[in-house]
Amino acid sequence: MKLLNSKLNLKEKHVPKFLCGVAVAGIMGLTGCFSDSSTQEYVEEQQVVDYTQGVITSVEETEKDLFKITDETIVPTKEESRIIASYLDGAIDTFTLAEVELVDAEGDDSRRSSGLRRAVTGGILGYYMGRSFSSPTNPGVYKNTAAYNKSNTANTSLRSSAKTTTVRKPATGKSGYGGGKSTKSYGG
Repeated sequence: MKLLNSKLNLKEKHVPKFLCGVAVAGIMGLTGCFSDSSTQEYVEEQQVVDYTQGVITSVEETEKDLFKITDETIVPTKEESRIIASYLDGAIDTFTLAEVELVDAEGDDSRRSSGLRRAVTGGILGYYMGRSFSSPTNPGVYKNTAAYNKSNTANTSLRSSAKTTTVRKPATGKSGYGGGKSTKSYGG
């Protein structure tokens, strides 16, 4: 009986230490889960380019579903931007920048649309569609060297008239435990 009592006393001494360790770890974990990270500042600065001028881009289907830029001309306002597409079958379509952005957002994956989008985003109009202003136009999307060289002149004009501002926004990611997106909602 004495041996049994000594084992119980030994267990009683170790159980509280073990429970204390579990309790401390649990409290620390819960504190990390429920801490209010909204009081911390996580801000990214991003350069936003506002194009004051627009561009009319003419593209030609050179092979089935393959388009090349034949001309890019700067126009006074962004709203005047257009794509003029000439197809192998002789048809011609004109798209506004808003129409191109809508088709892009809807994800039209037809071969013809993909080919047209690939050519246009490689040219000057690609800056309006989200391509970084620091990346140059792609010479491979132009029909010939003359069209590419003309685009460089137009690009210089577009850059000189653009307004660049710095925007501060919440960072997209946070480090540490519980650093995901907030579930808080504001407004209605």
